[in-house]
Amino acid sequence: MKDYKDIFRRVENTIFKVGSKRLSEDKIRKNLLKFKETATKTFTDDGYFNILVDIPFYSGFKAATVTAKRDIIHGHFPDYKTVAGYGAKKIRSIIDDPDMIKNKRKINACVENAKTFKALVAEFGSFQKYVEFFSPKKSMDDIMCLRDDLKKRFDFLGGITSYHFLTEIGMPVLKPDRVIRRIFYRLGVVKSDGQSEEELKKVVYEGRKFSDATGEPMRYVDIIFVAYGQMESDDFGIDKGICLSEKPRCEICGIKKYCER
Repeated sequence: MKDYKDIFRRVENTIFKVGSKRLSEDKIRKNLLKFKETATKTFTDDGYFNILVDIPFYSGFKAATVTAKRDIIHGHFPDYKTVAGYGAKKIRSIIDDPDMIKNKRKINACVENAKTFKALVAEFGSFQKYVEFFSPKKSMDDIMCLRDDLKKRFDFLGGITSYHFLTEIGMPVLKPDRVIRRIFYRLGVVKSDGQSEEELKKVVYEGRKFSDATGEPMRYVDIIFVAYGQMESDDFGIDKGICLSEKPRCEICGIKKYCER
């Protein structure tokens, strides 16, 4: 039986120790605070839409690349009402912007999603009321019902990205991306790091165990593990991740005794 609380605190403390070489621990903790507040944060309709714009661009792209372009992306997709009215000419102008990420599928997805989003707001009164219709915070089954509906309605909300959206809006699930799947597999809390529906669901359920054991919000659990295994994290002072896919930095890893790699 794994000690989920000890594992998580070791990961967290290693991030503070490594990151403190570039940022003070107080600064790192301050940067992390916003991730602790996601579960209780409220969103406007356009706040939800902004997340729905971000996710297609982050999907399959290096996070740092998209983050550097977020102001440009949101400049082109400022709110759902405006974007829902975009036609072919406007889409072409976005694609032609030399500073924009040039991915026609993702750009078209944002426009189509705005139309779907607008229709949902018209039907339910707000996107928040649409989310609440599923009572997602009552049970995992209810969260999965919301997830299934999101996948049916919106472009680029698929196996992993639908969880990503739920994580970003404060639902008690983490995003089972390749980084977290890799770490959980090496820890032996999941039997594989694959992407089937069952494998993704297992990662999500294991993530909830870390949250339950520590009392930390799921979004915070998510970002701590992501920072531990991704290439770099400026917010946490980490110039190179620790549990990397290639050449992991085992010599400084705080959870070596749990690793089954």
